[in-house]
Amino acid sequence: MEKVLFIIYNLLLLFLFPFFFIAMLILALTKNKKSEGFVYKFFPSLFKPLKNVSFKGGVWIHAVSLGEIRASVYFIELLQSSRFKKVFLSATTKTGYEFAKNKYKNDGGVSVFYFPYDFYFSIKNILKIISPSLFVSMETEIWPNLFSALNEKKIPIAIINARISDKSYKHYLKLSFFFRRIFKKINLVLCMSENYKDKFINLGVPEENVKATGNMKFDLNIGLVSKDIEEKSEKLKKIFNKGKIVAAGSTHAGEEELIISAVSKINEKYKENKAYLFIAPRHPERFGEVSALLERRGFKHARLSSIYSGEFCGKAGACSGGVMPEENVGAVNFGSGHGGQFEENGGEVNFSGGGGDSIPGLKLGTHIVLVDLMGELLTVYSICNAAFVGGSMVNAGGHNILEPLFFGKPVIFGNYIQNFSEIAQEIVDVKAGRIVSSPQELYDALVYYIYDENASEEASKNGTALLSQNKGITRKNLDFLARYFGNGNHA
Repeated sequence: MEKVLFIIYNLLLLFLFPFFFIAMLILALTKNKKSEGFVYKFFPSLFKPLKNVSFKGGVWIHAVSLGEIRASVYFIELLQSSRFKKVFLSATTKTGYEFAKNKYKNDGGVSVFYFPYDFYFSIKNILKIISPSLFVSMETEIWPNLFSALNEKKIPIAIINARISDKSYKHYLKLSFFFRRIFKKINLVLCMSENYKDKFINLGVPEENVKATGNMKFDLNIGLVSKDIEEKSEKLKKIFNKGKIVAAGSTHAGEEELIISAVSKINEKYKENKAYLFIAPRHPERFGEVSALLERRGFKHARLSSIYSGEFCGKAGACSGGVMPEENVGAVNFGSGHGGQFEENGGEVNFSGGGGDSIPGLKLGTHIVLVDLMGELLTVYSICNAAFVGGSMVNAGGHNILEPLFFGKPVIFGNYIQNFSEIAQEIVDVKAGRIVSSPQELYDALVYYIYDENASEEASKNGTALLSQNKGITRKNLDFLARYFGNGNHA
């Protein structure tokens, strides 16, 4: 029966192949992010870096997007230091792939590539190239052909940091006549919670193969993920040291207007101690859209890329870079070895260096910075007084609400937080942040945290304690995986 089901599954994929390929080609021609790396996902052997792979038998780690890639960094560090020196790391999204490629560009022990589609020929192709001794998926993706091929080759399959949404759970149950056979092929599932553990068992994973170990995102190692974060944070603090800072991270359409309105309302009330707003849209293709929104609303804004490009030249030299032509805002330049602060002077704000020289800065009234660079959100969280995490006031499931806590910052999020429901409840319970369900509640939470020092300090202390209590999950998961390390490449 299983063979018949797989024949039907693959015939269906073959029928869809030409339509899918043409659709991806059209998306590629229109520069749509969903098409990124699609040729290599069909035909992995065409991917140049894989042609130069000099090893086989390592661990294949799959992390879908940027969040999972970040969560995998510490895991890979432990894996390489304790056991395996050779790792294959795949990503699905462009942002995840680019981060991994830049992170491991000088590490010959980690080979980064795009995760292939589940076509039979694509899976056979990638397994022939890398011949892994163990497949580890960060969080949950179920691919019938991949899991079947791994199972046939007796390559263990593990899912770590595993969770499954209610929607996916119902979908798999409806098609249990097929997917139950796939779930039975999984050798180990390490879940975020007991609730997810029960779901995986109900879907067909043998009970003895499922453990609830916790969420690896509590183990985020800032130093491993972003080595220059401290330097950039210090420079930004020197520039924006005269006001409060609100970080709005991973925002979706509809959320920018909410956070802009809340901060505008704050600045109308607290004229002597205004707030700067850093907005980081979740998807890079929306940078222009958010910039246009700010223009329509009449808000001057700077771009973080322009701020980073500036140089403080001192008295003797002429400054270059840092110009923001789209917003018609003057250069915001980093001081090099100088103390400095904003000074309101003749209708604009200047960054004054310690030597007494000043250079053009943000025009007076500019209190919004568009974070138009990927990978800079952690830097922004590090300098803020309070953070709002998006994807939570629109029905997108939420994003990583733990990240602000790593910098001792209060975190605010909406009630569409399905992807982090357990963590959200813990944060609210220990008073490390707030859940909000309306624009007024968002405004109230921001005011509470950025203008009440006692509230901010209490949230910081509670968030730090929560992180400390949950550390060690990555190492625990590695210990559970140890039984499958017997045939790997340890060199």
